[in-house]
Amino acid sequence: MTEEMLQAMPLGRFFAYITKSYYGVLAKKLEELDIDRYYSVLVAMDKTGKGCTQQMLCNLLDIDKVSMVRMIDYFLKKKMVRKIQNPADRREYFLELTPKAKVRLPEFYAAIEELNREALKGLTKEQQKIFKAQLLTIEENINSLPAEKVFINYKKSPKK
Repeated sequence: MTEEMLQAMPLGRFFAYITKSYYGVLAKKLEELDIDRYYSVLVAMDKTGKGCTQQMLCNLLDIDKVSMVRMIDYFLKKKMVRKIQNPADRREYFLELTPKAKVRLPEFYAAIEELNREALKGLTKEQQKIFKAQLLTIEENINSLPAEKVFINYKKSPKK
């Protein structure tokens, strides 16, 4: 993308382009792990620990309920997540990472760390800190504006 195009494009388009490229590289790095999407859900589940529910993940990651059901179903089929009925409320289920998922987490985090390092190459530690703070400021500014809910779904291209 040229500087002229960058100036003319909505800022979100540039972020979407980076996101698409980032997750394409991450999917390639993680192809041995038998998962190719929804990485943020695994991170959120790992960091929140036991007692995590679908609603909690929806709120934390700002994902609609229907999409979250699809994501959890994906991880259930991959045997990366299991549901445990809440004894206090039989309508609610806690989500837990399986031993299969927990064994793979170190590789998963290593791939993310490596990709982040490669993506931020050429920036000093101080520049990286400033960049992340600026991203948070942009997020806060945008979240303070009236908006319609938009869902963007990046799917991996079928192998040819």
